[in-house]
Amino acid sequence: MSDDQAPLPPPWWRIESRRAAKEAARQVRHEERSERRAERSLRRAERRGEAPAREPITADRVAQAALRLVDRDGVEGLTVRALAGELGVGTMTLYWYVADKNEVLDLVGDRLLGEAPLPDPDLEWQAAVRQGTISIRETLLRHPRAVALLVERGALGPSALRLLDATLGILRKAGFSDRDAVDAYITLSNFVTGYCSYETSGPTADGRGGVVGKDLMSRYMKSLPPDRYPNVDAAADLLFTSDRDARFNFGLDCLIAGFEAKLGTGRKAGS
Repeated sequence: MSDDQAPLPPPWWRIESRRAAKEAARQVRHEERSERRAERSLRRAERRGEAPAREPITADRVAQAALRLVDRDGVEGLTVRALAGELGVGTMTLYWYVADKNEVLDLVGDRLLGEAPLPDPDLEWQAAVRQGTISIRETLLRHPRAVALLVERGALGPSALRLLDATLGILRKAGFSDRDAVDAYITLSNFVTGYCSYETSGPTADGRGGVVGKDLMSRYMKSLPPDRYPNVDAAADLLFTSDRDARFNFGLDCLIAGFEAKLGTGRKAGS
């Protein structure tokens, strides 16, 4: 039976709907009371020395646990209840440390970027930019299920700000104007997150960074009529079979070369 043919739930004013809603609310209240009782019992046991002291809840610990859940179950599997279970605390206890799921998602995004080493400021700016961009890609591909979250929400936490500040510092030291440094950073950021998004959720990705259907896509391209698509026919073997690392490096090379040209133009204009 299709979704549009499935029987609709009874409207809210029906007695069975009101009963179901009351029962659901009663169950939530019961679970919350049970969690509070369990928390109080555990705290009393800890004070008496009858239970091992629990590791304190911190923003970093919440972010680590949330990222583990995303890696395992995807963003849809990251709920406040699941996160509380991962941390070994009650849901109500967790709300003392995070306001809602949105805050948890922001913590995950920032934790993700925090795993990428900052570019080395002692390198030539081209090498530093390359190093930093490749590090971000490697980090994102270790957590393919979290890439979409970063693309959709962005990140402005402490880790993201450190990365932004370090990269801007490298570019400004090289002689880029503030505007060009910002534009270069945003261009690099969009490139690496967009490329990783395609790698992990594009038409030939399986959602975990692997590749599926690559040969099928290639065969489809080669089956197109060459008189209508002569250039596609000539490049069909390369469209879905080229090495992804090489393709990423090609794009990064082009961006850095473009930045070099922009920097040279700016210096000539200022001379």
